[in-house]
Amino acid sequence: MKTVKVKLRSDGSFKEVPITSEGKPRVDGDMKKGWQNIANLITDFTGVRAGLIMEITPEAMQVFLMSENESNPYMVGGNDYLCHGLYCETVIGTDNELSIVDARTLEAWKDNPDVKIDMISYYGLPVKWPDGEFFGTICVLDDNPMDLTETQKLLLKEFQSSLEKDLKILMLEAGK
Repeated sequence: MKTVKVKLRSDGSFKEVPITSEGKPRVDGDMKKGWQNIANLITDFTGVRAGLIMEITPEAMQVFLMSENESNPYMVGGNDYLCHGLYCETVIGTDNELSIVDARTLEAWKDNPDVKIDMISYYGLPVKWPDGEFFGTICVLDDNPMDLTETQKLLLKEFQSSLEKDLKILMLEAGK
């Protein structure tokens, strides 16, 4: 099992987490198109600037897919190195949802790397393979304070579940 160290900005600690191991199938083709639709839908439904599906690699959090709206400042393949205390690192390190209404008002989050590009609010969930290894996260970010409704959070949780079911299907199809 491959592990990496992530920083939990919420308390400043570090944690080793399992990530996608060698030999796992890739998300591509129709499944990837479906995930792209999810990234677009979460942005439309929440009214934010960016919807992302992030992938954790041995070195970085990398944009796997991004919403295709013009205001999204992220690019597919763009990344930031681990141990900077990214929003997504804390999601993976805690294996739990993270909601930040306005990072500028929180001591632990005000110097987060995403704040430098005015992405001050965040809501994200972990995405895991059926064996417990982390694929990454599904998240939304905005340049205005964002307090999602319970319905919006529920939709994101449903999309998280859909992504994880897709990962399970990939594993079954690969005979793993």
